[in-house]
Amino acid sequence: MSRATTSDTDGILPGVVGTALWVLALVVLVASSGRLEEAGVSWWIGVAVCGLVSGLGGLAFLTWRKRRASQT
Repeated sequence: MSRATTSDTDGILPGVVGTALWVLALVVLVASSGRLEEAGVSWWIGVAVCGLVSGLGGLAFLTWRKRRASQT
C-alpha cells in the first residue's frame, strides 16, 4: 500500500508558488541592499535565502515522493 497521498501532488503547485515568491523577495531585497544596511536589517536577505532553500528542498522531496509512489 502506498503511503503517498493526493496531498503530495496537491502540494507541488503551492510549493512552486511559494518558492517563486521567495525568489522575488530575494531579488527585491538584494536590489535595495544599501537601504537595508542603513536601516540595520540586512539580515532580511538571509531570511529570503533560507526561504528559497527550504522551498527548493520541499519541492525536491515532494517530487521524489510523487515519483516513488507512481513506481509502486
